[in-house]
Amino acid sequence: MSSKRLALYILLITTFVACSSAPVITNTTSCDSIPEGALRLIEAYPDHVVDYKNNMIVFSDGSQMIYDDGKKRTIDQMHLEQDIEEIFYQDYDKGVYPPPYGYDPGRYRCAAFFGKIYGNTREEVVKNLVVVDWCPRHGGKPVLFTSVAGAAEALKRVSDELDQHPELKEWVLNAQTFNWRTIQGMTRLSPHGYGIAIDLEAHRSHYWKWTYPRAKEHAQMKYHNTFNMKVVEIFERHGFIWGGRWYHFDTMHFEYRPEMNMPEYMVGVSKPKVITAEKPDPKLEREFYYRVFKEDKRCSSEEQLRAEFYSRVFRTTYHE
Repeated sequence: MSSKRLALYILLITTFVACSSAPVITNTTSCDSIPEGALRLIEAYPDHVVDYKNNMIVFSDGSQMIYDDGKKRTIDQMHLEQDIEEIFYQDYDKGVYPPPYGYDPGRYRCAAFFGKIYGNTREEVVKNLVVVDWCPRHGGKPVLFTSVAGAAEALKRVSDELDQHPELKEWVLNAQTFNWRTIQGMTRLSPHGYGIAIDLEAHRSHYWKWTYPRAKEHAQMKYHNTFNMKVVEIFERHGFIWGGRWYHFDTMHFEYRPEMNMPEYMVGVSKPKVITAEKPDPKLEREFYYRVFKEDKRCSSEEQLRAEFYSRVFRTTYHE
């Protein structure tokens, strides 16, 4: 056998082994041509995402959507619009805590993609909502969640596990799920509008826009969290991400995102990829809850004051 033919034979064997060890993807021509993010989507949403070809995500109904539009966005722009590729801009690394400046894994959502999966209108989303009996042993009330992509089943598994921990009762009773609305300060639909998010115990939680009412996306802020980490651990075990992993903290917020919470893709993850601001604002004026309601004579302690503030804001102001 000539040296040239031998080299070609070795190359063919090497290529075959590499492709056979990769995740099995139907109707694709090359295992090397599919970005990791596209592989995650195919694995997380197998009933909806079936292929990736020529920078396009292919859906089960034959329609396609661009994967990477090639635009580079700043931290302020990232929350106005995203392409599918930017869903995976940052890895959801549970070892990164507290989150550093600009680290918001999972907070980047492509509205077009999630609309395709869960519904672009209220009517489309509602038809897939089911009732989940939320923490019945703790006295919780049924909630609505989407049945798409196994979301409701995942929430039920979370509920079943939480019910095994009597000490967590006070952290799970006040639950809010489906709400067709936009994110505070934006025109984009909240994940609550898709029926994939649940908020727990708002008065025990922290949200960056409530703590820093005048803050912009690029502002420098001090991280806040008092939420029970055992609850967080249970949610994350079942395909959810937690808003407390974000620099723009939202510690009451849990969101079903199976494409983000995949341990097999976390090998080698170390230093988080963050977005830096062009002009950070270290002199941000901070208005805390106890300043807003400091004249309220009904609140005799800081804890009561804080609960009063959050109960008012939660009824009148949208968040993530």
